[in-house]
Amino acid sequence: MRLIRSEMSYLSKFYENTNPLNLFKSGDIALQGNEEKQLEKKGVLKDGKLLPAADELFRPAADPERCSRIMLREGDYLVEKYAYKKGEEHVLVENYSGDVVFSPAGNMEQLKFQLSQWVGLSNFISFELNANLPNDELIVFMAIADIRREKELLGYLGQETEDEIPFAAIRKQLEAPVPGSIASILINSYKFPVPEIGDTKGILDRLVAEKIVDFRKGKTQAGYVLLGQYEDFAKRFLIPQTIVMLETFNLGEGKEIVGVGMLCLWAGMREIITLSLKEGSTEIASVSGFQLLEIMEDFLNCPYVRP
Repeated sequence: MRLIRSEMSYLSKFYENTNPLNLFKSGDIALQGNEEKQLEKKGVLKDGKLLPAADELFRPAADPERCSRIMLREGDYLVEKYAYKKGEEHVLVENYSGDVVFSPAGNMEQLKFQLSQWVGLSNFISFELNANLPNDELIVFMAIADIRREKELLGYLGQETEDEIPFAAIRKQLEAPVPGSIASILINSYKFPVPEIGDTKGILDRLVAEKIVDFRKGKTQAGYVLLGQYEDFAKRFLIPQTIVMLETFNLGEGKEIVGVGMLCLWAGMREIITLSLKEGSTEIASVSGFQLLEIMEDFLNCPYVRP
């Protein structure tokens, strides 16, 4: 069932409530005057009344207890999938060029197939990465990883570079991150705070103590190098191409919204990481395409979130 925004606005009168997750809240969408006629053609209304089959499809999105969103972006291409749940009632929703497409939850397998065309079905990963870092450590680590990735790419072009990354280069990547880099994504799109210059040295000292980086002298300069799994990640996760944002929300007893989110970055069929966003820290992990598809399905099933 595909509806345009003005039709959604027209139907809002059938679903008036105070639920902040209500998809049918009309907002500022102006009516065109032909909504009732068009909705009758689509089998939504008859004699100005909502038909039972349509109500059964729309009801979970009109007064949901839980909802989830998947947003997948690659370049200018954007995919938005939603799920709404009330009790055992469950509906899938898609933003399709501004229109809203409803489908029963029984279409989950078809939806998973569509998503698999983006993330793949491989069970293999090319590096192991598992860590839970405070957000200030994560953003400094990612700035270093971005620079390390650039050095790796320059190596493919036959250019020699030193492994050591000086403090000044790290600060430059934090203050003016290269477009498309991981630091740029986190800082510009997800509002990760940039540490002050006076705090960055202390953060680097913590990363050294945690054996994520080391500080050493090179041929011409001293600087920081990544260690172990963190170095493997930076060498293999070369060009982030696809961004997937997963969010799920629950409605509390007092109508408050409780939610959790996960960011996924895709740089190849076997180069995928997830970043589970928590208060003050982020859990980062490498996953396979098949695992990412399972994570997406879990979100679309609208899991319970603890307050």
